[in-house]
Amino acid sequence: MQQLELQDLSAGYGLEEVIHKINLKLTEPSIYVVLGPNGAGKTTTMRILTGLSKPSDGKASVFGFDIISEIVKVKRHIGVVPERSNLYEELSAID
Repeated sequence: MQQLELQDLSAGYGLEEVIHKINLKLTEPSIYVVLGPNGAGKTTTMRILTGLSKPSDGKASVFGFDIISEIVKVKRHIGVVPERSNLYEELSAID
């Protein structure tokens, strides 16, 4: 089973294309690191894979689940630690 598969994945903001036709297949269970300069599309790609943004074109799946139609199933199998928290500081752990 594919751990992660991206097929011609593209996304942008307005007229600016940030990622263009990314193709990638990861099949081995392991830890992967995404490196690149600022503006390379790392955050945009992660936002798409975690369901926070939608691609403008292409397809992607995580553990065989489509990132658009099966995002809840994707989220059950992934964990992401962003550089900055998206949580509100005033919220408690219970909230």
